[in-house]
Amino acid sequence: MVPLVTAYRYDGPEDLKADPKDEYLKMLRAIIRCFTCPDRYFKKVARQAIAGLGTDESSLTRVITTRAEVDLRFIKEAYQKRNSVPLERTIVGDTSGNYENMLLTLLGLE
Repeated sequence: MVPLVTAYRYDGPEDLKADPKDEYLKMLRAIIRCFTCPDRYFKKVARQAIAGLGTDESSLTRVITTRAEVDLRFIKEAYQKRNSVPLERTIVGDTSGNYENMLLTLLGLE
């Protein structure tokens, strides 16, 4: 069953989880998360980009550069609350060189 999303109402959040492999529903879940709580959505994207071996530089860069002037402060707060470590410290520990400097500058650090 495809969820009904209109400008006036949204029927059934449980319908969005009906098929976790469905790409349409996955995209729709991301859009709804982004609209309803952007700081939590982008915190998750940043965490997934840094988690594990290596860094998904494209995703991490996209989050920080596109949200720098909008709500990066909220993303940093949500990241710290969820992970008990500042986003800046994680970036320093996971990146280096000019890339690290650029990200830290965008975060408001010198």
